[in-house]
Amino acid sequence: MPRWLLLSKLSITIYICFITIFLYYISAMTAKDYPSLWGFGTTKTFKIPVEHLDFKYIEKCSDVKHLEKILCVLRSGEEGYYPELTEFCEKRLKGLAPESRALRKDKPAATASSFTAEEWERIDGDIKSWVSEIKNEENKIHCHETETFPAMDNNLPPVRGSNSRLHVSKEKYSNSRRPKKKIPRDYAEWDKFDVEKECSKIDEDYKEKAVVNNKSHLSKIETRIDTAGLTEKEKTSLATREKEKGNEAFNSGDYEEAIMYYTRSISVLPTVAAYNNRAQAELKLQNWNSAFWDCEKVLELEPGNLKALLRRATTYKHQNKLQEAIEDLNKVLNVEPGNELAKKTLLEVERDLKKSEPASKTQTKGKRMVIQEVENSEDEDGKDSRKAQENGSGDKMTEIQHKIYSSRQNIGEIRVKTEGQKRREEERKGNSKSTRETGKEERASKGRKREKLK
Repeated sequence: MPRWLLLSKLSITIYICFITIFLYYISAMTAKDYPSLWGFGTTKTFKIPVEHLDFKYIEKCSDVKHLEKILCVLRSGEEGYYPELTEFCEKRLKGLAPESRALRKDKPAATASSFTAEEWERIDGDIKSWVSEIKNEENKIHCHETETFPAMDNNLPPVRGSNSRLHVSKEKYSNSRRPKKKIPRDYAEWDKFDVEKECSKIDEDYKEKAVVNNKSHLSKIETRIDTAGLTEKEKTSLATREKEKGNEAFNSGDYEEAIMYYTRSISVLPTVAAYNNRAQAELKLQNWNSAFWDCEKVLELEPGNLKALLRRATTYKHQNKLQEAIEDLNKVLNVEPGNELAKKTLLEVERDLKKSEPASKTQTKGKRMVIQEVENSEDEDGKDSRKAQENGSGDKMTEIQHKIYSSRQNIGEIRVKTEGQKRREEERKGNSKSTRETGKEERASKGRKREKLK
């Protein structure tokens, strides 16, 4: 036989052996492990083998989650529509888990045909009555807006940060502008230029602008709001809005503006929070008296308010009413023993009280007085009294005055001199004596010189 024929037969036998071995292993594999090899596949959504979509498998399966996935695939129709299989899967799942979420079915929105005639009439009547009430409320609000709010527009403040503030500040500040200085032209002039001084001037100008802006803005805002015709709800909302504006101004450090907004809120509806917040802003500006009266108002509306007691104690402290401050702070600490601010303030007040006690107990030392009697001197009052007695007008004087005047006539005028005056007089006398003695010595020395010359 030729060689090529032998080689072809050998290759054919090897190929047949390989195919038989491959078919043997394939036959040993189950369809469950490798379904795709037999033409089966998996679903797109949950990757479920297609052979699981079968009556026998569903009947034997006891995994609730797996059955829910199968039911979702059957309902979606991605592998075809099988109504009987879907119903069978629902029954199987209902037997295992009656409250399964997969068994829930979407219902369409209810219509008039979904209710009985009586139920529909009751529902329709409730809706119509609600609509009529809402319309009446809207009409009332609209009437109040047309009557009251146009007059209030003039009282409303401008928007924070708007251009209205800037126009006023430019007009006021333009008149007070300083003349511009010439820029140095040579190096000698630059050496004389004081940088720190110029920077301080710029800072002062900036501060002046800020003060003018704030004052011009606050002067345009009314502190009282006209509440004529407003309902209680509208007053409450308006007062709350003004109080919130005050809180924003307080947080940004504009305490004067915060006081103004709190005052506007109080003019609409006086509340404990508005009075309390205004008292805190007054404390920041060190207006102790105003803060005290705001705290008093809070305690009238709500006795025992801890914030008001603490702030009133602060006003007492700065007004040097230390005992009253201690009483208020003790009230706060009785309710809140862990209040750190009250403890700190109490220590400061007690320290100030201890400092003030020794000063009150110490007595001032008196000056020693020297009384000298000068005879043959009459007081003008004594002369007047004698004249009054002679003219018959002495009846108007009391007995005490008569005794005083008579004693002055007998004793004379009493002149009071301090030790300092007496010392100065003695020094003058001593100086005069010393000058006399020095004069005598000089004259004696001159006489001796003349005798020697002779």
